[in-house]
Parts: sequence; structure tokens; C-alpha cells
Amino acid sequence: MRYAGLALAAFLFISQPTRTPSEDRGKTFLIGTYLGYEMQDGDTNGTGATMHRTYYVRTDDGTWSLVSFAGAAAMMEHTIGWAPGHPKTEKSNLLDSLKHGEKFAFRVEPDHRIGATKNSYHVFIPQAEDPKKEDKFDAELTPIPNQDAAQPPTDNVKAMCDAHRFTPEQEKQFCASQ
Repeated sequence: MRYAGLALAAFLFISQPTRTPSEDRGKTFLIGTYLGYEMQDGDTNGTGATMHRTYYVRTDDGTWSLVSFAGAAAMMEHTIGWAPGHPKTEKSNLLDSLKHGEKFAFRVEPDHRIGATKNSYHVFIPQAEDPKKEDKFDAELTPIPNQDAAQPPTDNVKAMCDAHRFTPEQEKQFCASQ
């Protein structure tokens, strides 16, 4: 019984409303390109009770993996033994109607829950029919590696010449062409 209270608190924490009024949030939006989705099984015993869609979106920062907040709640419920023996139906969202390569606007907020990583976010996508309402997603960002970062030198002969570590004869032989 002691754990039932904790499980109920976790459920109530996870089952917040999935529609969030946008005027209560910051107005910085990203533009993403829809890549597609795949059905994933969040179930560990193979019953398929927590099948959910994972959507993939590309931005200048990297690739986002989005799971609807309802899908994330269903996975949590199943983990603690509360999920029914059939998949939950989710409300359709804007991503369900997009085709590969189409662009859309969304905003992000860092996920501050326990266990969240530095690449965990909440994503809010305004609805097309009423932009003041938003659909909420849990997301993970896979950043693009920084191409501007200085690469370590790979030519040790040049480094030795620049540091004058060779003998004078070796410098004439190896460093004269550089």
C-alpha cells in the first residue's frame, strides 16, 4: 500500500493535460522538417500493449525524436502495471497529417523531470485549426556534431618543424619544403 501512493502520484504527474495554451509560454519557435514516424513497442514482455508512434523531425540543430505525451503516459502506466491489455488510442495531431519533407513550427522547453538528460525536452506544436492550442510531446534531440570545432593536427612532421624539435640537419631535410 505504501507504494500505491507513490504510483498514484507518478500517474497524476504524468497525466497532465496534453493541450497547453500558447500565450502562457515563450514565443521562440523552431522550424522543423518532418522525416516520418515508426511504430515502437515500449513493452518489455511483448504483448504490444504500449505501441506508440515515434516521430522524427530535422532542424539545423539535429534530429528530434518525438513521442506524444499521451503515448509517453501510456508507456509509464504499463511499466507500473496499470495499462490495459490493448493499445490506447491517441488523438491525432498535426504530425499525423504531414508528408515527408513538409515544414512546421514548434517550440521547446527543457525537461526538468528526474532522469531527464541534457537532450530531453518537451515540444509544443500549435494546432493548424487553432494555433492558440498546442499538442505536447516528449522529445530527445540528437545534435549534429559541431563541424566548426578545431580538429587536432594530424601532421606531426609539420608540428615538429614548427616547434624546432629536429636537429639542424633534419630541419633542412624535412622542413625545407614546408
